[in-house]
Amino acid sequence: MFGFIVVFIFILFFVLVMVVKDEKLRLQVVKVFLILVLGGLFIAGCGSIFTGMIETFQGEMDAAQFLLQIIIGFLFMAAGGVPLYLYFISREVAIRRLERRKKKYPDAPWMWVDQWSTKSIVYSGKGQISFGWFVLMVMTAGLAAVSYVNRKKILSKVEESALEVIAFYSIFCFILFIGFYAVVSLLRGYLKFGKSIFEMTSYPGIIGGELAGTIQTHMKNIPEKGFDLELQCGLIDLTSQSGKRLRNTDTTVSIWEARKKVRLEEVSLGPEGVSIPVSFSIPAEAQESDAWSWDKRIVWTLSAFSSLGGAQYLSQFDVPVFKTRPKP
Repeated sequence: MFGFIVVFIFILFFVLVMVVKDEKLRLQVVKVFLILVLGGLFIAGCGSIFTGMIETFQGEMDAAQFLLQIIIGFLFMAAGGVPLYLYFISREVAIRRLERRKKKYPDAPWMWVDQWSTKSIVYSGKGQISFGWFVLMVMTAGLAAVSYVNRKKILSKVEESALEVIAFYSIFCFILFIGFYAVVSLLRGYLKFGKSIFEMTSYPGIIGGELAGTIQTHMKNIPEKGFDLELQCGLIDLTSQSGKRLRNTDTTVSIWEARKKVRLEEVSLGPEGVSIPVSFSIPAEAQESDAWSWDKRIVWTLSAFSSLGGAQYLSQFDVPVFKTRPKP
């Protein structure tokens, strides 16, 4: 019965796409179909975990099979739930908020984005660290689960060709080691340095003028080598290869960038810790920040990097840059 419903939905979708001529209505059909597919994946993942629990309690499934079914269930839930939330729930809320702000601040587009609404932009780095840990945990758990479920086959493979098995696990463990080292280094930096705040003195950054301000950190000691700063303007293509209006953030191109070395004598101690001066000249032909077009994003990113006592300091700020006069 379930298989019949799935086949029916797919057939209905292709028929509607072929029959419907209006582009907007066709996009709505695609949207509804994607919601059904992603929602189905999420429900299937929940069902996999629930079924595994019942069969295990009834003695119909051993621990290894149950572990594998749980992993598969969580993968299905993530494959369906994450894009469903990002593209069809949080995105819709963000669009409505953007429309309200456009009406309220028609001549100040930097006020349309939450993090640009004040002169202070905060960066903590927790998102990157959390994502890194998540990926590493999934890779580790996946390797452990697959190895446990297929332990008999792996042992027989060792007897036949131990070198291949050792090489595979050595390469995989080396990749995990590099990943854990990078994430732990960033985590040490976060625990040691905490949040950073970019206080803008030119608000917003001015095309044909400058982006200036100070990065306030919680570092108590000034790195001997100072800091490396970078201001980059990137173009993110949101169009698919076929040119349809489907979101795709795979294509990112750097269209302008500048680097600067902040020496030890240029750094000072602020109210919370080390203060890093920022000053970049922006060419007149540069493009404005764009966080709302359907086909592209223009993202200006300010980055600061240093190393102190084995911990990496890294902060990145999505900054507003426009063709306008700075506000007092």
